[in-house]
Amino acid sequence: MRAERISLCMIVKDEEELLPHCLASVQGAVDEIIVVDTGSSDRSAEIAQQYGAVVVGFEWCEDFAAARNAGLERASGDWILFLDADEALDRASREQIRSWTSVSGCDGLFLNIHNYTGTGQQGVTVNPVLRLFRNAPEHRFEGRIHEQIAAAICRANPEAAFHVTEMVIHHYGYQTAIVERKDKVNRNVRLLQQAVEEEPDQPFHHYNLGVEYLRVGEAERALETFGVARMGIDPAVTSYAHLLFKYEVRCLQHLNRWQEALDRIDAALELFPEYTDLMHHRGVCADALGDADRAELSLREAVRMGPPPPIYHTEEGIGTYQTWYTLGRLLEGKADLEGAVDAYVEAVRAKSSLLPPLYRIFRIMRVSGQEHQIPELVRERFALSSEEATHKVLGILEQSRCYDAALQLLSGISSQPSAEMRERLSVAEAMLQIQQGRWNKARLKLEPVQRKKGLLAISSARWLERLEWIEGKEVNGDDPLTLWLKLSSQVGEGTNEEPDVQTGRIAGLRATKKKDMDSSIDETVAGTEYDGWQALGLMMEGGVQSGRWKELHSLIQMCRQQLAGEGLSVEQSVRVGEKEKEMEGKKENGKVSDIDSFPGASDTLTGTSWLVKGLVSAADHHLEVFAQHTDGQRHRCWPVVQHIRLELPGADGFES
Repeated sequence: MRAERISLCMIVKDEEELLPHCLASVQGAVDEIIVVDTGSSDRSAEIAQQYGAVVVGFEWCEDFAAARNAGLERASGDWILFLDADEALDRASREQIRSWTSVSGCDGLFLNIHNYTGTGQQGVTVNPVLRLFRNAPEHRFEGRIHEQIAAAICRANPEAAFHVTEMVIHHYGYQTAIVERKDKVNRNVRLLQQAVEEEPDQPFHHYNLGVEYLRVGEAERALETFGVARMGIDPAVTSYAHLLFKYEVRCLQHLNRWQEALDRIDAALELFPEYTDLMHHRGVCADALGDADRAELSLREAVRMGPPPPIYHTEEGIGTYQTWYTLGRLLEGKADLEGAVDAYVEAVRAKSSLLPPLYRIFRIMRVSGQEHQIPELVRERFALSSEEATHKVLGILEQSRCYDAALQLLSGISSQPSAEMRERLSVAEAMLQIQQGRWNKARLKLEPVQRKKGLLAISSARWLERLEWIEGKEVNGDDPLTLWLKLSSQVGEGTNEEPDVQTGRIAGLRATKKKDMDSSIDETVAGTEYDGWQALGLMMEGGVQSGRWKELHSLIQMCRQQLAGEGLSVEQSVRVGEKEKEMEGKKENGKVSDIDSFPGASDTLTGTSWLVKGLVSAADHHLEVFAQHTDGQRHRCWPVVQHIRLELPGADGFES
């Protein structure tokens, strides 16, 4: 039996950046490549030929279907796969595609398009689309834009059969940088408006136009356009009807018309009871309307349903981690912190790389007095199967100010550490002790590292000087930051603070090559700097945790002065600058350039960030104390104070 051949058909214009990735993804999966070039001025045609493609020149006529059909005319395969240059066939699908075409009795096969939007880090939407169909003369695309093939296949064979496969195509074309560079939205709107003028009774054009309006935030205009499309379809037979309803809901949510959105969802669920996305959004709408109980029931039903069947467009995590996380935030609002933690745990179990739930879990347990239970929770509920995963959790614990929990996990990070790793672990533990104001314990960890004269000896010595200063002792060392602290305090000026610390500090424990460590004397744990504002932040946090309010206030005042440009005099800055240059071996002809009050002092944005974090840390500490009676019992206002503490600004794992 002859093996069935597959032809890849594409249209391109100026796609030299993306085209190689696309064509590489289909190597071995297709028998021929037909590329219709609609007028490239770059190397697109040359690149296509390098991958063995037949390049067909085509004069662009504002009609995507016409361009697609020009490629079909040249295709000789039994099946047609069509892709765009900003897409790539998934590696697993490349191995599966011939099995599907050889055994399928269908006329067409749906592949799942994974659309990456924004920066590409926000998750994906998943949309099943007909991308693989039998090659026949009567099978030709229709539509000026968002061209379709299904109607032609069904006209040729009213009994045509289609199947939704598990194969995946990755689509990167709606990432922000690509959209802006190619001006895709304006192009699409222009062509769709033209299509609407030519075929005003075609609801698919109105639907697609509404999608473009929604993409750019014109919710009112999008809602009106979706309404026109909805009036022209039969939801029972229209493939995109479920998505049309969901997009209308999103428009209403954007416009804060929550009751209308809820009513639209309930109507849509009558038609599409298996569509988990609608159930998830019902929970969101009910919560916005103040009906927390109904919201909880809807979200729990959504996770029971799980991801919708593959015929539906969905977003990654609906029915799994997105819904669990949304449920967790809802339960937090209801003061069901135990339930919230359980929901966040399920979110992380559904997607182990997810950070926000971990931040919420650790903050809740710290604020509710359960920090001591965190190590056990981590061991029992999460599979920390790699050193990288352990470092990530340690970093989040540090940012969440769960220092004792971090220390417990840190102690078991390596059963047989090398001498170098032991030093790194000692410095990491010292930093955690400093953040708790346990200066003596930090010193006991730093002093042996300094004496061994290894890679971390200089940074350990600097920290020992800073501890001397904060304890009011005489300091005569070489650390530029300590010199700045000493001079500033002598002239009555102030400093900064910071409560939580970048994940990179603890994450930096993983081994790095020695040559990377040699590049800067400011490095402590595997390439992570502690100088400047970050170092001040650790000391500020230590002042908060240990109740050293005089030192804390002094640091705050010094940092405020520095940020206001009222720091050291030029002569004093030169002294600090000379010391820094001397330490770095960069002193030139006795002159000091790029004078800074202390390393990193000119980065006022970072300084302001650490100062704000420090003030939040102090406020959080005072709230904690306020919520306790003198006999250790909880104050009657404890639930309210706890809620306030949970809502304080802080690290949450989201992109800024």
